[in-house]
Amino acid sequence: MGAPPAGVKHLDIAFAVSGGRLPRDHSLALWQALVQAAPWLGEDDAVAVLPIRAASAGDEGLVLQRGSRLLMRLPEARVEAALGLCGRRLEIAGTPAALGEAKTRPLAPHPTLYAYRVAAERDDEESIVEQAKRELDLLGVNSEFIVGRRTLTRGARGDLAGYSLMLVELPARQSLALQVAGIGAHRGLGFGIFVGHK
Repeated sequence: MGAPPAGVKHLDIAFAVSGGRLPRDHSLALWQALVQAAPWLGEDDAVAVLPIRAASAGDEGLVLQRGSRLLMRLPEARVEAALGLCGRRLEIAGTPAALGEAKTRPLAPHPTLYAYRVAAERDDEESIVEQAKRELDLLGVNSEFIVGRRTLTRGARGDLAGYSLMLVELPARQSLALQVAGIGAHRGLGFGIFVGHK
C-alpha cells in the first residue's frame, strides 16, 4: 500500500458481539454483513477488520459469548460513522449476531508487532519473504521479521493463502506506520493487520 498519508490518524474500535456459533473461517461472511449494514465500509481501502475473537467450540467452530469482540481499524474521520453500527443486528454465515457497545483506542507504538495473516501474492514462503521485504521497504520499516504458519481463508473468488508475520525491535515511528498501512491486500478480510505482541 505504501506509506500512509501524513497526518492521517487511525484508531481501533472494539465492538462487543453477541449471538450464536460462527465458523472459524468467517471473515468473508463478516465483511459482507458489515458492508450490507454500512455500505461506506466497502468504499474505503483504509478500513481493516479482524476476525471476531470468540471462544472455541472445537469442531463446531466458535461461540459468541460475553467477551467476544470485533476489532476494526480505520481513519479517525470514519470513527463516528463506524460507531453508528452499535446496536445493529447482522447475519454472519447464517448466524444472527448483534453489535453492542464499542470502545475506541489510539494505536500504540509497540516494539513487537504480529499479523495473524498476510495475503501472499504467490503461495510459497520464499515469495512471502520477498514480498514482505519489498512492502516494508516502501514504508521505511527495516526491522527483522519472522514468517510463521500458512493458512487458507475463503475469499470472494476462492481461497486466499496467508502467512503470519512478526516484527521485533521496531522504533516507535515505524511501528505506528506499519499499523496504519498494513501489508498486502484484503484488509477487510483480516489480512495484513498488525497488532501489539508481548
